[in-house]
Amino acid sequence: MLLHSGVTDAREWDAVRPLLEPPHRVVTPDLWREGKLVDVVLDAIPAERAALVGTSFGGRGALEAACAAPERVAALVLVNTNPFGWSDQVRAIGEEEEALVEAGKLDAAAMLMVRAWLVGTRRSEDDVPAELRERVLDMQRRAYELPQAEGGPFDLAALEAPLLYIRGALDWPEVERASQRFQGAEQVVLEGCAHLPALERPGDVAATILAFLSAVDQGRQA
Repeated sequence: MLLHSGVTDAREWDAVRPLLEPPHRVVTPDLWREGKLVDVVLDAIPAERAALVGTSFGGRGALEAACAAPERVAALVLVNTNPFGWSDQVRAIGEEEEALVEAGKLDAAAMLMVRAWLVGTRRSEDDVPAELRERVLDMQRRAYELPQAEGGPFDLAALEAPLLYIRGALDWPEVERASQRFQGAEQVVLEGCAHLPALERPGDVAATILAFLSAVDQGRQA
């Protein structure tokens, strides 16, 4: 099950999903729903058990679900997920976004999020294709008009699922620090992308996920 970030929607996975099917059955639920994030994720699992893959906010939901109901999560892939807090710089961007939304300047708020999360701070907008910037702008603009599930607590000590952490080399420094807190997790760094590698490097993301799930299956059969 592929879970989108807080600046996208299920379309984040459009280029990744067909690379995973087959051999896997894949679902890409929309997280823009009212309620607790953990419940939204668990309710979306199409069977008794699934591997959960989530980017950022979606990864937070996958993590909460894996801790709350470990028997339902066969494997866990977190993509640029940082549930441990952000720097003053990132929080200031969030405050600016909130002010723009409250003022009804939704396009400006969405563009701010495109710069902060798709482009990142280590390159310019011209380094990212305009078509990709427009796609994220459209997804973020849509998100402002929908409810958002609320994140809740999690307990890393309750985490039982095999874990892969994927991060973009151009993402915020806090993401790298967050990845190091998941002790024992397999770590993969994708060069040339920031917070949304499923959009920038779908082939590499899919290949990394497939290799990880294959290793997990082999480990269970050994």
